[in-house]
Amino acid sequence: MDEFPRYVLEYLIDNYCDEETFEEDFERVKRRLRENFVHGAEAERIRSYIRENRGHTIIANLEVRLVETQDKYWGTIGAINENFCNVPEDLVKRYPMLLAGGMWGTIELTYDETEVHNKKIRPFKIVDFTPFQISMIDVSEFVEKRKEFTADEWIDILINSFGLNPASMTRREKLLYISRALPLVETNHNMIELGPRETGKTYLYRNVSYYAHVLSGGKATPASLFINLNTGKVGLVGTREAVVFDEIANTDFTDPKATVSIMQGYMQDAKFSRGKKEILAFGSIVLVGNLDVQGRLPHEKYYHLFEPLPSFIQVEALIDRLHYYLPGWEIPKIGPESASQDYGFITDYLCEIMHELRRVDVIARAQVKNRFELFDASGSSQGITSPRLYPFGGQKRGNRVN
Repeated sequence: MDEFPRYVLEYLIDNYCDEETFEEDFERVKRRLRENFVHGAEAERIRSYIRENRGHTIIANLEVRLVETQDKYWGTIGAINENFCNVPEDLVKRYPMLLAGGMWGTIELTYDETEVHNKKIRPFKIVDFTPFQISMIDVSEFVEKRKEFTADEWIDILINSFGLNPASMTRREKLLYISRALPLVETNHNMIELGPRETGKTYLYRNVSYYAHVLSGGKATPASLFINLNTGKVGLVGTREAVVFDEIANTDFTDPKATVSIMQGYMQDAKFSRGKKEILAFGSIVLVGNLDVQGRLPHEKYYHLFEPLPSFIQVEALIDRLHYYLPGWEIPKIGPESASQDYGFITDYLCEIMHELRRVDVIARAQVKNRFELFDASGSSQGITSPRLYPFGGQKRGNRVN
């Protein structure tokens, strides 16, 4: 069942499994997944099945876009290699998230060869869609209820929500694991994690957030990441909340110099441009890779901690723009015994909470300004609060803060 995101399994279990008959119900869930989930190699067979039977229900991700030149919504279902599914407008109104990266769900399809658009037959039609993701959440309720837990209780709830058992983890290990979620709750948060294998470096991004995109090796081009000059389409960095470069040492950058140059500028200014187009984006960049260890420390064969990265990424200008280096060698390996045994948040709810938290002005909420005493040009206090704190640990000298 590892090929399915957690929020898909949790939705099916929550809706189709009763506690008294769990084993039997779970077998039905697995059977439904086998019948309706489309594996990549089966795409053409399923397309043919839909044509011959005039319909089929599949479990997949549906993404919708508006083509204004046609005044029409088109759906993309990557599982069946189809980019032009007819989408009813009321479906888009019911689930606006379909326009923002897509949603996982049950898709009911029909086949109608009389559907012709711009002199091309577009036979695949979406009749109905049932999402596996929550569509409405209340962040204020989440923040308010947080007050009823101690810090340690809250940390354990988050670890359980991420799918792990906190009982066997030290406090530092818990905090390191939670740190993996920073790019999902903060905009433009760039980080790197290098560590040994089997520590679940990308598990959280693959299974807890459908707003993240994991690049597992393969090719990374300026067009796919930033802007396609031929079509004008914005790439992953502009459409996803986190772009995770898994196995960074094995990622094939087809134009390393150009890609790293654009990435450096984006990591600094949250903007990127190709040609005449400049885009403001909020996606986080996450670099993930393997690092050999000796005991619980990086192997002594390394001269520095960035050595496992490709040479073209080992440039000071890019490394300076990383906010955080997560020491992956301190996180224990994950095995069957590591699975959560206690209560946590449903994954799709937690995903939406993290998505909404990216919009929160943390500085305003924490009222950081009230921790400082301000002075005007004459050196007179504006009388904000005490204690008196000066930026950068400096002392007041005349009319300046140093």
